[in-house]
Amino acid sequence: MSDANALADLGSTIGALTVAFLVVTLVAGTLLDFNWTQAVLLGGFAGVVAVASAWLTDRRASGD
Repeated sequence: MSDANALADLGSTIGALTVAFLVVTLVAGTLLDFNWTQAVLLGGFAGVVAVASAWLTDRRASGD
C-alpha cells in the first residue's frame, strides 16, 4: 500500500467516524428525545461500528 492510499484510507475512516457520530448524536438528541449524554454515547458507539465496518470491508477487498 502506498502512502497516498494509506492517507486516503485514514481520511475516509476519520470521515466515516465523524459523520456517523454527528448524525446519530443529533438524531438521537433532537428527534428521538434522548438526553444529550445518552445521545453522545450512542453516537460514539455508532462511530466505532462505522470504523469497524470500514476496516472489515477493506480487509475483505484486499483478500486478507
